[in-house]
Amino acid sequence: MPASAREDRRPVLFRIEALGAGAWAVFIGLLVVYWVHQVLRGDEYARQAENNRLRSVPIVAPRGFILDRNGTPLAENEPSFSLLLYRRETKDLDASLRFAAGLLGREADELRRRVERDRAAYDFVPIVLEDNLTLAEVGAVEARALEHPEFVVQTSERRVYKEGAVAAHLLGHLGEASTEQLLGRAGRVRPGDRVGQKGVEAVYQDLLSGTSGARTFVIDSFGREVTELARAEPRAGNTLVLTVDLPLQRLAEELFGDQVGAAVVLDPRTGEILAMVSSPAYDPNVFTRRMSQQEWDEILRHEGKPLNNRVLQNVYSPGSVFKAIVAWAALVHGTNPAERVVCTGGASFYGRTFRCHGVHGSVDLPTALQVSCDVYFYTMGKRLGVDAIAEASGLFGLGRPTGIDLAHEKTGVVPSTSWSLSARKHPWYPGETISVAIGQGPLLTSTLQVARAFAAIANPDGALPTPHLFHIGEHVATRERFAYRPPSRESVPFPPGVREPIVEGLWRVVNAPGGTAYSSRVPGAEICGKTGSVQVVAQKDTKKAHLLPGHLKDHGWFAGFAPRNDPRVVAVVFAEHGEHGATAAAPIATKLMAAWLSRTAGAAAPGPLAAAAPEPPLPRGGG
Repeated sequence: MPASAREDRRPVLFRIEALGAGAWAVFIGLLVVYWVHQVLRGDEYARQAENNRLRSVPIVAPRGFILDRNGTPLAENEPSFSLLLYRRETKDLDASLRFAAGLLGREADELRRRVERDRAAYDFVPIVLEDNLTLAEVGAVEARALEHPEFVVQTSERRVYKEGAVAAHLLGHLGEASTEQLLGRAGRVRPGDRVGQKGVEAVYQDLLSGTSGARTFVIDSFGREVTELARAEPRAGNTLVLTVDLPLQRLAEELFGDQVGAAVVLDPRTGEILAMVSSPAYDPNVFTRRMSQQEWDEILRHEGKPLNNRVLQNVYSPGSVFKAIVAWAALVHGTNPAERVVCTGGASFYGRTFRCHGVHGSVDLPTALQVSCDVYFYTMGKRLGVDAIAEASGLFGLGRPTGIDLAHEKTGVVPSTSWSLSARKHPWYPGETISVAIGQGPLLTSTLQVARAFAAIANPDGALPTPHLFHIGEHVATRERFAYRPPSRESVPFPPGVREPIVEGLWRVVNAPGGTAYSSRVPGAEICGKTGSVQVVAQKDTKKAHLLPGHLKDHGWFAGFAPRNDPRVVAVVFAEHGEHGATAAAPIATKLMAAWLSRTAGAAAPGPLAAAAPEPPLPRGGG
C-alpha cells in the first residue's frame, strides 16, 4: 500500500481507537456505579425499599386526669379522631391539600402552612392536619383511602373539662405544641401534639402527658395494612389531685356572678388553695375543638380579658386591707396599741390636707382598723417612713413571688426611697408616704399576695405559707402516691403584744357595730377581716362617686380569715370597679369562709398526705 494511502487512513484509525477507548471507559464507569450501588450501598437501598412498604402510626398516650381534693374529675378524656398526612406517600401535595381542605372546611393555604412548618423541623413523621374529626369526616377519609393513601385517621383522645368555665384559670387548657415547645421538649413532644398552654395543664405537662407508643406495619401498593410488625404500647399520664374543693369553687363562682375581679380561698396552715376565681372566665373546652379565627379574635377583643388570671397576673393598689400590715409595722416599731389619735375628718401633713372618709374622734389601733380610720394610719405612716413600711411589706411577701405553682405571676410594686431613685429617677417625696400608709399611691399587689399576707396574720406563729395547687400525684402504673413537698417555711415575727391588737381590730371589722363589714357578719363563724376601697380617679366630692361611669368607679377589697381562735381558712376578694369593699367584696368572702368552716367542722388538722416521693415539677419560667 502506498505510503500516502496509509497516511490517509491514520485519522480514521485514530478515531476508531478513541471511540473504542471511550466505550471501554463508559463500560468501566457503569461497572463501578453498579458495584457501588449493588455492593457498597445495597443494604441501604434495600432498607429504603423496605421502608417504602412500612408505615408507623403513633399511639397517643392518654393524658392523666386532674381531680379535685375529693377525687371529682375536673379534666378527663374522651375518644377522638385525628387526620394524619404521610408526606412521602403524597404524589400531588396540592391535590391532597385541596381534598383535606374541602373535607375540613379549611383553606388549603392554611393547611399548606402547617405542612411547611412541620416539614422544616421533622420531615420523617406524619403531620397532624386536624384533631377532633367528626364521624362523617372519618367516613369520608376511609371511603377515599385508595385514592388518597397519604391520609390516615388516628384514634386519639380529646381533653374534656366537665365543669366548663369553672376553675378555668387554674386548670388552663391544651393547645398544639409551638415551635418553642417542640424544641424545649425534643423527643417527648411531636408536631401536632397537644400540650398544656396555661394553668396546671402547662405547669405539670410532664407529669400529665405520659409516653406515646407506635404501631409499625406493612402496607400494600394501595396503602392497605397487610401485617403488623411491631407495637410499642403507650404509657398513660399520671393522675394529678389538686388542693381545690369543687363545691367551694362552684360556690365562689356563683357568688361572683358577673362581677369582674378575683378571689382566692386558702388554708393558712398549709397554703393549699381551696378555690380560685378570675372573672370573667372562659370555657377551656373551646380549645379542644376547631376554633375559627373569628372566635379567637372575639376572645382576644373581649374587654374583660377572660384569658387573664386576675388572681396573680393583675396587680392593684391594696387600699385599706394594707392597714393591717401598717399596724404590724407601727407596733413592732414601738407604738402602743392603746395610743389614741384624734380624727376630725382629715389632717394636714407636709403642707397638704389629707381627708378621711368619716369623723371618727379619738381612736386607738383596734378601733382604727374597725372603722378604717385614714387619719390614724396617715399618722402611723408619717411616724414610720416609707422604708419601714417597705420592709414590713417584704416580710409579709409583697413585692415578690408567692411561689405558687402557676406561671406568669406578677410581683407588684413596693415603693421605697431606693425604688424611687431607680424606677422613677427622682427622690421619694415624704408626702407620698401618707398615701402609701392607706394602701394607695404607687403600691401594687396581687390578690394572691394579699391572701398570703393575711395567712401570716392568721397563723399564731406568723408562718407565711407557699400557696399551691398540687395536692397528690399518683403514678398510673404503680399506683404509688406522692404528696406536695412544701419549701422551707418563712415566718413573720410577731413579738409579744403585736398580734392580738391587730386580730382584735380585724374581728371588730366584721363582728362589732360600726365595723365596716358588720353587715356581712355570719353568726358563729368568728370571721376577722378588713375591707378596702381604692380610688381609680381622684374625686373632690366622694358623695357623687356613684355617678361615675363604670370603668372609673372605685375598686373594692375584702381580706380575712376564720375562725378567730383557730384560723383554718383565708379568703380575699377583689371586686374591680365594685365601688365599696363592704358591699361588693365582703359578702362574698364571708359566705365562702362560713361555707368552708361548716363543711369541715370537726376535721383534723392537716398532716402528711403520703410518703415523700419524687418532687412534682415546678413551673417553667414564663412557660
